[in-house]
Order: sequence, then structure tokens, then C-alpha cells
Amino acid sequence: MKINNGLKIAAVYGSVFLGAGFASGRELLQYFVGFGRVGMWGLIISGVLFALVGWAVLSICRREGIKSYGELMRHMLGERLGPIMEGCVAGFLFCLFAAMLAGAGATAYQAFYLPFTLGAVIVALAVFAILCFGLDGIVKINLFLAPLMLFGGIFIGIYSFLAYTTPAFSPFGERITFAWLLSAIVYGSYNLVTGIPVISATAEMAEKKRDTMVGGLLGGGAITILGLALSLPLFLHYANIVRLEIPFLYVASETGMLFTVLYLAVLISALFTTAACNAFAVIKWLEARGFKHKIKAGAVLCVLGVAAAHIGFSNIVIFVYPVFGLIGLFKIIVIFMNAVKKKQG
Repeated sequence: MKINNGLKIAAVYGSVFLGAGFASGRELLQYFVGFGRVGMWGLIISGVLFALVGWAVLSICRREGIKSYGELMRHMLGERLGPIMEGCVAGFLFCLFAAMLAGAGATAYQAFYLPFTLGAVIVALAVFAILCFGLDGIVKINLFLAPLMLFGGIFIGIYSFLAYTTPAFSPFGERITFAWLLSAIVYGSYNLVTGIPVISATAEMAEKKRDTMVGGLLGGGAITILGLALSLPLFLHYANIVRLEIPFLYVASETGMLFTVLYLAVLISALFTTAACNAFAVIKWLEARGFKHKIKAGAVLCVLGVAAAHIGFSNIVIFVYPVFGLIGLFKIIVIFMNAVKKKQG
């Protein structure tokens, strides 16, 4: 069965935002759930941002014949600032790749009592295998795992919510400030630092105008629905999970062994697909700079990623994410300005 190109783009794009932070529940807890019910509006705002930016990037790339992130940056920022921004983002992509391997190591240790390094190496080897097949490999693995992550995550979230008897939203009071809005913007901004390079790398598949809309809106919409479903049980267990590294693992374990196994499958899939997407974007950046040995680049990238993973996921989140959140916000503004300017012209 031939799958629509818009659906392929949506599967890759949506998978970018799934990773150690999102699927573990840690990011949802920090950026949304901690603000009470109003935090859910923040999650919706972030999802709308993902959808509109994805659509805008694909539209610009299709209109201008752009097939890579480097071309996109030079088109919007010029020949001087464009390459600088591109290099900064490539560095962040590598940091996120290392963070996903760190998340894999932590999951291996916490859930299976395996050595941290072994978990990171296993995922790195799987990523390397996918990189050998280029964009086709990235698309196929995301098409295969995306339904598991989306529907499995929604099922776990809603069932865990309904199975728990404590009234929703009761463990803590809401903070009636506009900090929830700032939190939503920061979350959306630093995630789009990686989302934009990956979706621009899939722009060559957007053969029709409809593909740009489906790819951006469906990808952003799917991750929003999944986020809302996973957030519901986090509200109920808030008091017990607020300080845990993988809060949703606690929620799943409270629901039953079957749900714990299903959740681990979703978490590992999210780690793997996000790591693969980030690594692929780095390879594309190297390729644009004349480095044609993709296999060698992939091998070196995976070795360096395993080494960097030992810094720890939490440290990367604390020290790296806020800086690139500002860069992401700048990119979003430039993209929307470019999209509006061309439309008016």
C-alpha cells in the first residue's frame, strides 16, 4: 500500500519531539503539569506552534526549491548569519543525540538493571544501522514505530487516568500567573531547534501543496494529542512523581505489569526514533559541507554520542536546552516573517 507523502513527513516530524524528556513524562511535568489545569492550554499552544512552524517551513522549502536545512538558513538569514546559525544548531542536534543515548542508558539501568553504557551502545548501534539507509531508513522506521508511540501512548495515558480513583487535579494547587505561557513558548522554541532541521530535510518529499499542510499540521497535532493523554495521569500522581527521572514509569507500574511493558516499548521507541532523526540531521549538515562518507560519519557520530552520553541527560537539559530555546525563538520569528512576506508579495 502506497503511503501519502504528507503522512510520511508527519510521522518523521512528530517523532522528533518524542524523546527521553517527553515520553518519560519529565518535560510534561516540568513545563505543563506543574502549572495545574491551565498548563494544558500551554501544551495546546506548543502543539499549535509545532504545527504552524512545520507547515511554514515545508511551504517555504517547496516554494523556493530548498532541499536542506543549510539552504533554508542561507535563504532566510543570508550567507553570513545562515551558516553560523546552521553550525550552532548542528551542535545542539548532537547534544540531543547524546541525550537520547543517555536516556537509553538510564532506562536500561532503571528498568532492566543493565549497565548504563550497554543501553547507550545498543541504541547507538541501532541508530547506525538506520543511518546506513539514509532518508529512506529514517522514514520507514518512523512509519513503523509512530503508530506504536501514538496509539500506545494515548491508550496508556487515558487508561491510567481512568483506572485511578483519586479526583483529577487534586494533588496540588494551580499557580495563577502567566508563567505557564512563557513555559509553553520556551518548550516549543527549544524543541523546534531540532524540529526545523529534520522537517526541512524531508521537504523533498513534499511534491504537492497538500503534503506541506498534512506534514506540518498532522505531525504537530498528533504530538499534542499524545501529550494531553500522557499528562492526565501525571496530574493524579503528581505528589509521588514530581522528583522522579522517569515519572511515567511509576504511573505505568501502578497500573499493572502489562502497561509497564507497553510503556517501556513506547519509551524505547521514542528514544530510538528521536536519536535517529537528530543523528540524520547532523549527517545531512556534514554532507552539505562536502563530507560524502556517510557511513564513516555515522560511525564516528555514534561513538562520540556514547561518550558524551555519560555527561547525563539531566545535565544536558539544565545547561544546554535554555540557551538553544532562545535560538529557537529567533528562528520561529524569522520563519513566520519570511512566510508572511512571501505570501503578501
